[in-house]
Amino acid sequence: MTSSPFLFPLFIFVFSPFLTAASIPLRLNNTQILQDVLKVIASSQKWDFDRLNFSKLQVSKVRFATGKRFDFRIRFGKSYFLLKFPDEVTSWNKFKKEGADFEDFIREVSSKAGLDSFKVEGPFELQVAGENQASLLLPFNTTHTGLKRIHVGEGITIEVTGAREVSFFHTFKSGSFVNGSFLKENGGFWSFWQSLCMPLPPILVSGSISLIAYRSRNPSSHIETLFLSKDTIKLLPEKCYSTHNYRRQACPIDAISLRIAKLEKALSRLHGNTSHKKVALGSINVKCKASITVRFHLELEKDIGKNETLQETLAEWRTRPAVEQLWFEVMARVEAEKLKPIMVKKVRPFVGVDTISWSNLMSNISFTQFSSILVPPEALTLGVKW
Repeated sequence: MTSSPFLFPLFIFVFSPFLTAASIPLRLNNTQILQDVLKVIASSQKWDFDRLNFSKLQVSKVRFATGKRFDFRIRFGKSYFLLKFPDEVTSWNKFKKEGADFEDFIREVSSKAGLDSFKVEGPFELQVAGENQASLLLPFNTTHTGLKRIHVGEGITIEVTGAREVSFFHTFKSGSFVNGSFLKENGGFWSFWQSLCMPLPPILVSGSISLIAYRSRNPSSHIETLFLSKDTIKLLPEKCYSTHNYRRQACPIDAISLRIAKLEKALSRLHGNTSHKKVALGSINVKCKASITVRFHLELEKDIGKNETLQETLAEWRTRPAVEQLWFEVMARVEAEKLKPIMVKKVRPFVGVDTISWSNLMSNISFTQFSSILVPPEALTLGVKW
């Protein structure tokens, strides 16, 4: 069989709309943000990282979600425990801004990370971490700005908004234990937690926060204040307490108290059979941090060596490709404008049909667009063996 030379430009003209439509990926100017993801993929697939290239990532299909995660670091004597709760993700959202690349997307969603507002009842000391400062709104619209430390007295509630991370550390002594088990007064393990949180340890907050303070029993009543320094204020209680009898909540943040219930079960089982032991000293460090999780599909290109076996069997008539293209579904956490992979899963590639109806190809083509062509006398055939 023979073929005419003019068929090659004709074939290019026919297929050019399809080739153009398939080659419009949204590319990254810098793949540094994906380095950790690419390394995880290369390791899981046992590929050479240097032969792995980024191909496509469609920003319009990227989804993101805000959430929070909790870390508990506990020490009982010489025993250490680290409990990490998985990220709690809310509904997935679509990035609405058009024309932005992936780096712009990551930077923008990172700026949206923040914890929900929460309330804390005194007494406690709130400290603002880093270079951030807090603004404080008191009853009768009294406002103070530029604060770094706030001492909150008994019976005063603080509502915190704009925090990105909350943490606190506390140590306790063996008095929290009786015969090796937790003190039992009305609430079993909760009495142990109360011994930790009351009086509350200093609470460290990260982020540019705004605070609203009011008296728990009478929110509209006046709060006396005392400035200990330029950026330190003390909110005085309504009464002076020689002993800390005025207690209402056992944990500073409601979201953390839910995890304490799970922690109670784990530690109760762990120490259930150690009634003969006593713990001399212990400590607990709790951290609650806002998180951003993104989910997207990523196409990678891998150079195929001459002696390398392809993952899919090709038909005998097909040319051996030099590059293998694979799609992956990635879920990652945004940390310092970088992606830390949580889940990476290979997506089955779409296998297209090798043939197409000639009538479908010719339906949208007008031959009046072609210039005059001198057709040779021999019959025109395609060089394909059936």
